[in-house]
Amino acid sequence: MKRVVVSVLAALGLLAQASAGDLSMNFLAAYYIPNLAGYQSSGFAPITYTPVEGKDAPNALRTLGSTWGGAEAKVAFSYSDSMPFMVGEGLMAGNNVKGQATLELSPVSINTVGQVSLTPIAFLVFNTGAGLGTGWTAGPFQGLALNPASNDVSSVDLTPFGGVVWRVWGAGTFQFDLAALMPGDWNHVVVVATSKVEYRAYTGAQNGQAWLYEADGGENFNGAKFYGTYILGYQMPLKVNFVGFMAESDEWIGDVRNYSTMASGGWGSDFRTWQLGSLTNVQFGERDSLLVLVQFKQARDYTDATTRNRSFETRVYEAPYWYFNRIALSYTHKF
Repeated sequence: MKRVVVSVLAALGLLAQASAGDLSMNFLAAYYIPNLAGYQSSGFAPITYTPVEGKDAPNALRTLGSTWGGAEAKVAFSYSDSMPFMVGEGLMAGNNVKGQATLELSPVSINTVGQVSLTPIAFLVFNTGAGLGTGWTAGPFQGLALNPASNDVSSVDLTPFGGVVWRVWGAGTFQFDLAALMPGDWNHVVVVATSKVEYRAYTGAQNGQAWLYEADGGENFNGAKFYGTYILGYQMPLKVNFVGFMAESDEWIGDVRNYSTMASGGWGSDFRTWQLGSLTNVQFGERDSLLVLVQFKQARDYTDATTRNRSFETRVYEAPYWYFNRIALSYTHKF
Protein backbone atom coordinates (compact mmCIF):
# COMPACT_ATOMS: atom_id res chain seq x y z
CA MET A 1 0.00 0.00 0.00
CA LYS A 2 2.92 2.34 0.68
CA ARG A 3 3.94 2.36 -2.99
CA VAL A 4 0.33 3.14 -3.93
CA VAL A 5 0.34 6.26 -1.75
CA VAL A 6 3.67 7.40 -3.23
CA SER A 7 2.37 6.90 -6.78
CA VAL A 8 -0.76 8.92 -6.06
CA LEU A 9 1.32 11.72 -4.55
CA ALA A 10 3.34 11.71 -7.76
CA ALA A 11 0.12 11.93 -9.75
CA LEU A 12 -0.98 14.90 -7.67
CA GLY A 13 2.35 16.64 -8.28
CA LEU A 14 3.22 16.71 -4.58
CA LEU A 15 6.56 14.94 -4.69
CA ALA A 16 8.26 17.86 -6.40
CA GLN A 17 6.56 20.42 -4.17
CA ALA A 18 7.41 19.11 -0.72
CA SER A 19 8.43 21.87 1.64
CA ALA A 20 11.52 21.62 3.80
CA GLY A 21 11.13 19.53 6.93
CA ASP A 22 7.77 17.84 6.31
CA LEU A 23 6.57 15.60 9.16
CA SER A 24 3.53 13.46 8.44
CA MET A 25 1.50 10.57 9.82
CA ASN A 26 -0.24 7.98 7.67
CA PHE A 27 -2.81 5.51 8.96
CA LEU A 28 -3.80 2.56 6.78
CA ALA A 29 -6.84 0.38 7.36
CA ALA A 30 -8.01 -2.31 4.96
CA TYR A 31 -10.79 -4.89 4.86
CA TYR A 32 -10.24 -8.08 2.84
CA ILE A 33 -13.34 -9.71 1.38
CA PRO A 34 -13.49 -13.51 1.89
CA ASN A 35 -13.62 -16.10 -0.89
CA LEU A 36 -12.64 -19.75 -1.33
CA ALA A 37 -9.32 -19.08 -3.10
CA GLY A 38 -10.61 -20.32 -6.46
CA TYR A 39 -11.86 -23.65 -5.08
CA GLN A 40 -14.54 -25.16 -7.35
CA SER A 41 -14.78 -21.95 -9.38
CA SER A 42 -13.72 -21.01 -12.89
CA GLY A 43 -12.12 -17.65 -13.56
CA PHE A 44 -13.68 -15.66 -10.69
CA ALA A 45 -14.02 -16.54 -7.01
CA PRO A 46 -17.30 -15.12 -5.66
CA ILE A 47 -17.62 -13.47 -2.27
CA THR A 48 -18.70 -15.91 0.41
CA TYR A 49 -18.86 -15.88 4.20
CA THR A 50 -19.26 -19.66 4.38
CA PRO A 51 -15.80 -21.24 4.65
CA VAL A 52 -14.74 -24.74 3.73
CA GLU A 53 -13.40 -26.04 7.02
CA GLY A 54 -9.94 -27.58 7.26
CA LYS A 55 -8.70 -30.73 8.95
CA ASP A 56 -6.15 -31.26 11.70
CA ALA A 57 -2.75 -32.94 11.58
CA PRO A 58 -1.14 -35.20 10.55
CA ASN A 59 -2.64 -34.66 7.08
CA ALA A 60 -3.71 -31.09 7.58
CA LEU A 61 -5.98 -29.29 5.15
CA ARG A 62 -6.27 -25.51 5.34
CA THR A 63 -9.59 -23.75 5.82
CA LEU A 64 -10.67 -21.89 2.70
CA GLY A 65 -12.35 -18.54 3.30
CA SER A 66 -13.68 -17.21 6.59
CA THR A 67 -16.86 -16.01 8.25
CA TRP A 68 -15.69 -12.39 8.47
CA GLY A 69 -12.85 -11.74 6.00
CA GLY A 70 -9.55 -10.16 6.94
CA ALA A 71 -8.19 -6.86 8.18
CA GLU A 72 -4.99 -4.83 8.04
CA ALA A 73 -3.87 -1.82 10.07
CA LYS A 74 -0.62 0.11 10.05
CA VAL A 75 0.53 3.56 11.12
CA ALA A 76 3.60 5.30 9.69
CA PHE A 77 5.43 8.45 10.75
CA SER A 78 7.58 10.07 8.06
CA TYR A 79 10.01 12.96 7.97
CA SER A 80 11.10 14.28 4.59
CA ASP A 81 13.26 17.11 3.36
CA SER A 82 14.18 18.28 -0.12
CA MET A 83 16.63 20.60 -1.78
CA PRO A 84 17.01 21.96 -5.32
CA PHE A 85 19.34 19.95 -7.55
CA MET A 86 20.54 20.84 -11.05
CA VAL A 87 17.74 23.38 -11.40
CA GLY A 88 17.26 24.86 -14.85
CA GLU A 89 14.43 26.30 -16.88
CA GLY A 90 11.28 24.77 -18.29
CA LEU A 91 11.07 21.05 -17.50
CA MET A 92 14.08 21.35 -15.16
CA ALA A 93 12.69 24.19 -13.05
CA GLY A 94 11.51 21.85 -10.27
CA ASN A 95 14.54 19.56 -10.13
CA ASN A 96 15.27 18.36 -6.60
CA VAL A 97 16.63 15.68 -4.31
CA LYS A 98 14.36 14.44 -1.53
CA GLY A 99 15.19 12.27 1.48
CA GLN A 100 12.65 10.52 3.67
CA ALA A 101 12.81 8.48 6.88
CA THR A 102 9.80 6.43 8.01
CA LEU A 103 8.85 4.43 11.09
CA GLU A 104 6.03 1.91 10.53
CA LEU A 105 4.06 0.11 13.25
CA SER A 106 1.44 -2.61 12.98
CA PRO A 107 -0.06 -4.93 15.63
CA VAL A 108 2.59 -7.54 14.74
CA SER A 109 5.57 -5.66 13.27
CA ILE A 110 7.86 -2.66 13.30
CA ASN A 111 9.77 -1.31 10.29
CA THR A 112 12.20 1.52 9.64
CA VAL A 113 12.65 2.78 6.08
CA GLY A 114 14.98 5.30 4.49
CA GLN A 115 14.88 6.45 0.89
CA VAL A 116 16.21 9.09 -1.49
CA SER A 117 14.42 10.41 -4.59
CA LEU A 118 15.96 12.35 -7.46
CA THR A 119 13.93 14.39 -9.93
CA PRO A 120 16.30 15.30 -12.80
CA ILE A 121 13.48 16.53 -15.06
CA ALA A 122 9.77 17.13 -14.53
CA PHE A 123 8.56 13.81 -15.90
CA LEU A 124 11.12 11.46 -14.27
CA VAL A 125 11.75 10.43 -10.66
CA PHE A 126 14.41 7.93 -9.56
CA ASN A 127 14.18 6.37 -6.12
CA THR A 128 16.36 4.09 -4.01
CA GLY A 129 16.00 2.96 -0.43
CA ALA A 130 16.34 0.32 2.25
CA GLY A 131 14.28 -0.98 5.15
CA LEU A 132 14.65 -3.09 8.28
CA GLY A 133 11.93 -4.74 10.32
CA THR A 134 10.93 -7.55 12.62
CA GLY A 135 7.71 -9.12 13.88
CA TRP A 136 6.04 -10.94 16.76
CA THR A 137 2.91 -12.94 17.53
CA ALA A 138 -0.24 -11.26 18.88
CA GLY A 139 -3.05 -13.72 19.58
CA PRO A 140 -4.04 -15.40 16.30
CA PHE A 141 -1.98 -12.95 14.23
CA GLN A 142 1.47 -14.14 13.19
CA GLY A 143 4.05 -11.45 12.57
CA LEU A 144 7.12 -13.56 11.75
CA ALA A 145 7.47 -17.28 11.06
CA LEU A 146 9.12 -19.93 8.94
CA ASN A 147 6.76 -21.76 6.58
CA PRO A 148 8.19 -25.21 5.74
CA ALA A 149 6.91 -27.21 2.75
CA SER A 150 4.90 -29.57 4.95
CA ASN A 151 1.18 -30.23 5.26
CA ASP A 152 1.47 -30.80 8.99
CA VAL A 153 -0.48 -27.89 10.47
CA SER A 154 2.01 -27.69 13.34
CA SER A 155 4.95 -27.20 10.97
CA VAL A 156 4.58 -23.40 10.89
CA ASP A 157 7.50 -22.28 13.04
CA LEU A 158 6.66 -19.03 14.83
CA THR A 159 9.82 -16.95 15.32
CA PRO A 160 8.85 -13.74 17.17
CA PHE A 161 11.80 -11.34 17.08
CA GLY A 162 13.71 -14.24 15.52
CA GLY A 163 15.60 -12.09 13.05
CA VAL A 164 15.43 -9.09 10.75
CA VAL A 165 13.50 -8.69 7.51
CA TRP A 166 15.56 -6.36 5.33
CA ARG A 167 15.06 -4.98 1.85
CA VAL A 168 16.75 -2.74 -0.68
CA TRP A 169 15.28 -1.37 -3.88
CA GLY A 170 15.66 0.86 -6.88
CA ALA A 171 12.79 2.37 -8.85
CA GLY A 172 12.03 4.73 -11.69
CA THR A 173 8.82 6.69 -12.25
CA PHE A 174 7.53 8.36 -15.40
CA GLN A 175 4.86 10.99 -14.75
CA PHE A 176 2.93 13.12 -17.23
CA ASP A 177 0.31 15.84 -16.75
CA LEU A 178 -1.72 17.05 -19.75
CA ALA A 179 -1.94 20.48 -18.11
CA ALA A 180 1.77 20.93 -18.83
CA LEU A 181 0.81 21.15 -22.51
CA MET A 182 -2.68 22.60 -22.09
CA PRO A 183 -2.66 24.80 -18.96
CA GLY A 184 -5.85 24.94 -16.92
CA ASP A 185 -7.23 23.83 -13.56
CA TRP A 186 -9.50 21.28 -15.26
CA ASN A 187 -6.91 19.88 -17.67
CA HIS A 188 -4.95 17.68 -15.25
CA VAL A 189 -5.15 14.27 -16.89
CA VAL A 190 -2.20 12.44 -15.35
CA VAL A 191 -0.28 9.27 -16.13
CA VAL A 192 2.15 7.66 -13.68
CA ALA A 193 4.17 4.51 -14.40
CA THR A 194 6.63 3.07 -11.87
CA SER A 195 9.01 0.14 -12.27
CA LYS A 196 10.71 -1.19 -9.15
CA VAL A 197 13.15 -4.01 -8.37
CA GLU A 198 13.35 -5.00 -4.71
CA TYR A 199 15.43 -7.61 -2.90
CA ARG A 200 13.99 -8.77 0.42
CA ALA A 201 15.30 -11.34 2.88
CA TYR A 202 14.70 -12.70 6.38
CA THR A 203 17.88 -13.38 8.33
CA GLY A 204 16.24 -16.34 10.09
CA ALA A 205 15.53 -18.19 6.83
CA GLN A 206 17.82 -20.12 4.51
CA ASN A 207 17.73 -19.57 0.75
CA GLY A 208 14.85 -21.58 -0.67
CA GLN A 209 12.97 -21.60 2.65
CA ALA A 210 9.57 -19.90 2.69
CA TRP A 211 8.68 -17.46 5.47
CA LEU A 212 5.79 -15.35 6.71
CA TYR A 213 5.82 -11.66 7.61
CA GLU A 214 3.12 -9.32 8.93
CA ALA A 215 0.42 -12.02 8.86
CA ASP A 216 0.66 -12.43 5.08
CA GLY A 217 0.21 -15.70 3.19
CA GLY A 218 3.69 -16.96 4.02
CA GLU A 219 4.81 -17.12 0.38
CA ASN A 220 8.01 -15.10 0.85
CA PHE A 221 11.52 -16.19 -0.07
CA ASN A 222 14.90 -14.51 0.18
CA GLY A 223 15.05 -13.06 -3.30
CA ALA A 224 14.18 -10.30 -5.75
CA LYS A 225 10.86 -9.19 -7.18
CA PHE A 226 9.80 -6.83 -9.94
CA TYR A 227 6.91 -4.47 -9.18
CA GLY A 228 4.96 -2.35 -11.62
CA THR A 229 2.46 0.39 -10.72
CA TYR A 230 0.47 2.17 -13.43
CA ILE A 231 -2.04 4.98 -12.83
CA LEU A 232 -4.34 6.91 -15.17
CA GLY A 233 -6.20 9.64 -13.33
CA TYR A 234 -7.83 13.03 -13.31
CA GLN A 235 -6.93 15.81 -10.86
CA MET A 236 -9.53 18.46 -10.03
CA PRO A 237 -9.64 21.71 -8.02
CA LEU A 238 -12.26 20.21 -5.68
CA LYS A 239 -12.36 18.54 -2.28
CA VAL A 240 -12.38 15.22 -4.15
CA ASN A 241 -9.23 16.23 -5.98
CA PHE A 242 -8.21 12.99 -7.68
CA VAL A 243 -9.93 9.96 -9.20
CA GLY A 244 -8.18 7.30 -11.18
CA PHE A 245 -7.60 3.74 -12.26
CA MET A 246 -4.59 1.77 -11.06
CA ALA A 247 -2.97 -1.49 -12.17
CA GLU A 248 -0.25 -3.20 -10.12
CA SER A 249 1.86 -6.24 -10.88
CA ASP A 250 4.51 -8.23 -9.05
CA GLU A 251 6.56 -11.28 -9.96
CA TRP A 252 9.65 -13.12 -8.81
CA ILE A 253 12.87 -12.63 -10.73
CA GLY A 254 16.19 -14.41 -10.35
CA ASP A 255 16.51 -17.86 -8.76
CA VAL A 256 13.13 -17.89 -7.00
CA ARG A 257 11.32 -17.58 -10.33
CA ASN A 258 12.51 -21.08 -11.27
CA TYR A 259 11.77 -22.84 -7.98
CA SER A 260 8.48 -24.45 -9.09
CA THR A 261 7.22 -23.15 -12.43
CA MET A 262 3.73 -23.41 -13.86
CA ALA A 263 4.92 -25.43 -16.87
CA SER A 264 6.64 -28.00 -14.66
CA GLY A 265 3.46 -28.78 -12.71
CA GLY A 266 4.59 -26.80 -9.68
CA TRP A 267 2.92 -24.16 -7.53
CA GLY A 268 3.74 -21.35 -9.97
CA SER A 269 6.88 -19.53 -8.89
CA ASP A 270 6.93 -17.71 -12.24
CA PHE A 271 3.35 -16.43 -11.94
CA ARG A 272 2.74 -12.69 -12.32
CA THR A 273 0.14 -11.30 -9.92
CA TRP A 274 -2.08 -8.41 -11.05
CA GLN A 275 -4.26 -6.04 -9.06
CA LEU A 276 -6.73 -3.61 -10.65
CA GLY A 277 -8.70 -0.95 -8.85
CA SER A 278 -10.04 2.55 -8.46
CA LEU A 279 -8.43 5.42 -6.56
CA THR A 280 -10.19 8.38 -4.98
CA ASN A 281 -8.38 11.07 -3.00
CA VAL A 282 -10.24 13.54 -0.77
CA GLN A 283 -8.42 16.65 0.48
CA PHE A 284 -9.41 18.17 3.84
CA GLY A 285 -7.67 21.53 3.95
CA GLU A 286 -3.91 21.76 3.47
CA ARG A 287 -2.87 19.14 6.02
CA ASP A 288 -5.24 16.20 5.75
CA SER A 289 -6.21 13.81 2.97
CA LEU A 290 -7.94 10.44 2.60
CA LEU A 291 -7.15 7.97 -0.16
CA VAL A 292 -9.77 5.29 -0.90
CA LEU A 293 -8.76 2.19 -2.85
CA VAL A 294 -11.11 -0.55 -4.13
CA GLN A 295 -9.14 -3.42 -5.60
CA PHE A 296 -9.57 -6.70 -7.47
CA LYS A 297 -6.72 -9.21 -7.65
CA GLN A 298 -5.57 -12.03 -9.91
CA ALA A 299 -3.91 -14.98 -8.18
CA ARG A 300 -2.99 -18.63 -8.70
CA ASP A 301 -5.84 -21.12 -8.86
CA TYR A 302 -4.62 -24.54 -7.78
CA THR A 303 -6.16 -27.88 -8.64
CA ASP A 304 -9.11 -28.74 -6.43
CA ALA A 305 -7.19 -31.81 -5.27
CA THR A 306 -4.29 -29.74 -3.90
CA THR A 307 -5.68 -26.27 -3.15
CA ARG A 308 -6.53 -27.24 0.45
CA ASN A 309 -2.97 -28.37 1.21
CA ARG A 310 -1.56 -26.30 4.07
CA SER A 311 1.74 -25.54 2.33
CA PHE A 312 1.52 -23.62 -0.94
CA GLU A 313 4.67 -25.46 -2.07
CA THR A 314 2.72 -28.74 -2.22
CA ARG A 315 -0.08 -27.33 -4.40
CA VAL A 316 -0.29 -27.62 -8.19
CA TYR A 317 -1.00 -24.55 -10.32
CA GLU A 318 -3.97 -24.90 -12.68
CA ALA A 319 -5.02 -21.44 -13.94
CA PRO A 320 -5.34 -17.80 -12.87
CA TYR A 321 -8.47 -16.52 -11.16
CA TRP A 322 -9.79 -13.11 -10.09
CA TYR A 323 -11.44 -12.05 -6.85
CA PHE A 324 -12.59 -8.94 -4.99
CA ASN A 325 -9.55 -8.35 -2.81
CA ARG A 326 -9.98 -5.37 -0.52
CA ILE A 327 -11.25 -1.93 0.35
CA ALA A 328 -8.47 0.21 1.81
CA LEU A 329 -8.38 3.65 3.44
CA SER A 330 -5.16 5.62 3.79
CA TYR A 331 -5.40 8.79 5.89
CA THR A 332 -2.49 11.25 5.89
CA HIS A 333 -1.96 14.20 8.23
CA LYS A 334 0.87 16.71 7.81
CA PHE A 335 2.12 18.38 10.96
